Amino acid sequence: MEDRDQTAQGRPDSDLSQEMTAALWDKYRGGKPAECPNDASPLALSVDASSAYRFVCTRCGTSSPWFEAGVSGIQLRSIPAPADPDYDGD
Repeated sequence: MEDRDQTAQGRPDSDLSQEMTAALWDKYRGGKPAECPNDASPLALSVDASSAYRFVCTRCGTSSPWFEAGVSGIQLRSIPAPADPDYDGD
């Protein structure tokens, strides 16, 4: 089994690469249904309040990273670094 971080290009909240996400976005924007690459089920498009998007499979839960879409294509959203549990505020 592939390491989840390698599959998601270091983004632990996703299963799809940037290239696959871009291809799915292009298909969706062209008016065609975006289908899960794992089981061909429909992908739901999630939208957050800051105009970022994410595809999620309605059957298996496969997901893309959060991304923003513009004229020049998609830009993956950065994931904040985890908090340092040893940080004491100084």
